[in-house]
Amino acid sequence: MDTISVAPFVRSRFTDAAFFEELSELTGIEYRALSSSFAGERRGLALDTVKTIVSENLDSTPETWAEKLREHAKGEGLGEHRPGYWDGYELTYEHNDFLREIGRL
Repeated sequence: MDTISVAPFVRSRFTDAAFFEELSELTGIEYRALSSSFAGERRGLALDTVKTIVSENLDSTPETWAEKLREHAKGEGLGEHRPGYWDGYELTYEHNDFLREIGRL
């Protein structure tokens, strides 16, 4: 028996520059911290993570939130810290050598 879902099809929305700018204005977390932590990730994941970090550290500053965000991204392998994120990027010979040394390329 086949069943047809009546739920609307929802396309995953990924982070982009406009999303990072708006989130940066709302929270005070620097744009670079947001973009490096959530490059290529889904918006829902990014928003939930930022909400959690801010709510758990309400008495902290945006700089502290940015640092905790970077730590979380590194620990979870998100954004630029995702394995294979830099594969295929040919920026400069020096940069590629550096990425090879740290095992990212």
